[in-house]
This record gives sequence, C-alpha cells and structure tokens, in this order.
Amino acid sequence: MTTSHTSSVDQRLSIRRKAWFVLLLTLVSATVIFFAARVSHMRLDWTEDGIYSLSDSTSSILNQLDEPVMVHAYITTDLPQPYGRLHRFIEDMLMAYHDAGGGKFGYDIIDPASDANVAASLNALHIPKVRVQVIEDDQAQVKQGYLAIVIEYLDSKETIPVVQGEAGFEYLLTRKIKKLTGKGREKIGLVSGFGAHGLGRLKRLQQVAGDDYEFVDVSPDVQAIPADVQTLLVAGVREKPSEAFRYRLDQFRMAGHGLLVLAGNVSPQLSRGFQVQPVDVYANDWLASDLGAVIEPGLVLDRRATRVVVNQQQGAFMMRSAVDYPFVINAMHLDKEHPITRELESVTIPFASPVMWSEKVKGGKVLVASSEYSTVQSGPPFDVDPMQSMQARFANIQMHPSALVLIHEGEAHSAFAKAPDEWPAGHEHIDHTDAGRLLVVGAPALLDDEFMDGSNAVFALNALDWLAADDALIALRSRGVTDRPLMDINRDARAAWKGLWMFGLPAMMVLAGLGRWWWLRNRARRGVATA
Repeated sequence: MTTSHTSSVDQRLSIRRKAWFVLLLTLVSATVIFFAARVSHMRLDWTEDGIYSLSDSTSSILNQLDEPVMVHAYITTDLPQPYGRLHRFIEDMLMAYHDAGGGKFGYDIIDPASDANVAASLNALHIPKVRVQVIEDDQAQVKQGYLAIVIEYLDSKETIPVVQGEAGFEYLLTRKIKKLTGKGREKIGLVSGFGAHGLGRLKRLQQVAGDDYEFVDVSPDVQAIPADVQTLLVAGVREKPSEAFRYRLDQFRMAGHGLLVLAGNVSPQLSRGFQVQPVDVYANDWLASDLGAVIEPGLVLDRRATRVVVNQQQGAFMMRSAVDYPFVINAMHLDKEHPITRELESVTIPFASPVMWSEKVKGGKVLVASSEYSTVQSGPPFDVDPMQSMQARFANIQMHPSALVLIHEGEAHSAFAKAPDEWPAGHEHIDHTDAGRLLVVGAPALLDDEFMDGSNAVFALNALDWLAADDALIALRSRGVTDRPLMDINRDARAAWKGLWMFGLPAMMVLAGLGRWWWLRNRARRGVATA
C-alpha cells in the first residue's frame, strides 16, 4: 500500500512539473515571437478585407512615383485607447508604404506636444485637435491631441486632418497621394435638358466625389460636349430627347468615353412625400434604339426592402414609424466578378424599373438584380403607399428577379449611319469603338441626395472610376464597407431554428452533463477496482 501511494504521489508531481514546464515554454515562446514581430514589423493579416495589408492598387501607385513623397504623421502620444492602438496602426501602415515605395516614400511621426512651432504650423493648415474624454484618478477629464497626416509632394501639400479609424485609412492616404502626383481632377459632364437632373439636384454626389472629379454642366441638345470631359452622366430624362442630343451622346461613346445613364418609368417626388410622377411614354425609346438597353414597363418591388421613416398623423400628433418599403430595394444580387461591385454586399435601388439588353447587344451583362422575392407592379398609375402591408402587396402573386443595372464594355457600333443632315460640314462620323464603357441603371433617383450614402456612395464612386478607366482605387475604396442583412428563410425553417435554440440546445447541454457524469462514475469505479 505504501509503495502504491508513493508511486501515485510521484506521478502527480511529474504531471505538475510537465504542466509548469509547458506553460513556461509557451509564455517564453509567445514573448519572443511578440518582440520579434514588433521589431521586424512582421504581421499576419487575418481580417476579411485585409485592412492591415497594402493592396495591389496602392503598391502600383507607389511604384509609379516620379518624385519622392514625404508623409508627416502628427500624433499625440499620451492619448487613451483606442487612440493608442490607432497610433501603432498608423506607424505600421506607414512602414508598409515605405517598404513598397522603393525609396520614394518617406515618413516621420511627430508628437506636436514636443515643439510649440509644430502646433503653430498645424493651426496654419487648419488641422483641429481631437477632444477625448478619459477617466483618471476617479475623475472625468477632457484631453486634446492630434491625429493628423500631412503629405508633401514637390511644392504641394494634402492633409488628412483627423484619422477617424483603421477602416478606410489606406484609401484616404492613397487617394491623397494619387491626387498630388496625378494630373488633376478629371471632368464629369452632368447632362441637362429634357428633364435630366442637373448640378443642383446631385449636390451630395459632388461632395462625395469632389476630391477626385470636377462636375460640369453639359447640354448636348444645343452645344458640343467639351473635349476635356471624359465621362457623361445622364440622370432621369423624362421627355423624348432630340436627335442632336442623341447623336452627340452616341459620338461621345464611340470616341471611347464612359457613359452612365439613369432612366426609368417614374420620377420620384420625395419632397411631396412618397409620390412618383410617370415619365413621358416615349422618354426611354432612345435607350433601346441607341444603346440597346430596354426599360421594361412597371416598377419593381422586392420583399428584401430598405426601411424608411414615415410620418403619420394621429389626431393632433405627428407619429414617425419605420417600415419596410418594397420600392426602395436592398439589392444583394451583385456581380461579384466585376470591380464595381466585387467588394460590395448590397446597393439601395429606389423606385426601379426592370431593364434588359436587346438582342442586338453582344456581351452585355447584368450588374445588379433584385431578389427572387420580387415582382413588377404594372402602371401607371403606381400605388407606392408606404403604409400598405408587405403581406398584402405580395399575396397571391408570382415572384421572380428583375435586372436593375446593366453594364457593357468593349466593342460597340454607332446607332447612326451618318451625322444628321443639319450637322456642320467637316464633321468626322465615328462608326464604332473597341473601348466603350456603358452603365445603365433603371432608377433615375439612385444618385439623388436622399440615397447618396453608405454603400450607394461607394457604388457611385466605383462606377465613375470604372467609366473613367481608372480602376486603381475601386477595390481599395470598398474595404470595410459591409452590410450583412439576415438571409430570408421560410416559416417552417424559422420554426425549426426556434425549436433548436429553445429546446434542442438545452437538451444537448443536459445530455452532455449526463454523459460527463456517467464517464466520471465509471472511472471512479475502475479506480476502486484497481486499488
């Protein structure tokens, strides 16, 4: 008995020594790896969007630098978390830029508190301080500091006044570098006439894209398109356009430029509430004859809808309630192979008409489509009342997806055999192009201020970049832009999942406990029998 007891004690001591040794070895290994990675700036990026790694677009832009770029990061060192972690992130990213820059990217990190002259120069650049609240010595205090980036290239400067966070940092910095080292902003022509939305209605788009593009008003009906305009945007034509309008757009496209057309069967009147005004019955015929894009009758409504806020009069009070509105579609059927939509999860398409390519178009694709839980309401008139229940709208109707956005790239032929008779002599008619880029959206209000936010803003910027043949920042801009709505499932599947979580999971826990108890009981019995 004594020998058995001594052997048991020695065995327990041996197990403890092994456990302590393994724990100590693990701690030492982790410490060594941590400091080695910190010194060498070695990182493993496991994030879905790779926000801690430089993209190929950034590396390509850095490799094309003609002259050195210098980046000054002004960061106050004693800011609390999460700003301390942001400080380390900025330092690591600038090191990655330096490594990819091939000697033409330099940087330094400066604490403005260490030099009063630095703070004065930041004030001259209109860079504000960050105000953060911290708890010290059981008291709430407000601290001020800087999280700013200044980029210098030759005699020019660009600034990022406040680094908001890790997501989007690479896009902001790379865009600033590209803007400094490029040839200035390209021009986007906003087509006016025949009811199209002009500069006054797309103010939010101009703010979002203003750093990259200059928007100018273009009137193809009465004057030539300026030679320095590289992309045309036609939003919401409500009347049948003239032949001069159509021919100038056709020749612009045949010259290899990009064309974005937003057209549909209705024009939303959101200033009057949720109302729509039908467009002229012949307003969209030119799209089929000139571009091969057919605007089909009706309005698409989808159960996978966006929530909107509706005002309701209840007696003497005005009530606000959020409802699912099927005419503002949360479209998630996107072409994941195309650079415009590759990194996007969804796009909000308001008051959309179904679109399709005609048989004469070769190589046309569908970029965005509604879900399989959608249908088309015939009209006019159209019933777009937001207070009608979804169940009533979709009762006893056949549902099917509809194309909402069409895209075409490559060879295209002119819709005109020659220039119109009244055209000035000496004009050279262009019959075809091998590098045309065309995007047709069945929603005239897609770029309106009310919908220009979140993924829609990214979609619009990606589309403009693609139309201007500037694909460098498209994938980079979409990083971190996620919208992960729950997957639609039927009633039986919902009931099954509810039963699993309410009853199945507790039952599995009870069974696991009983199994553990049974195993311990048998082990104890075997131990007694062995003794």
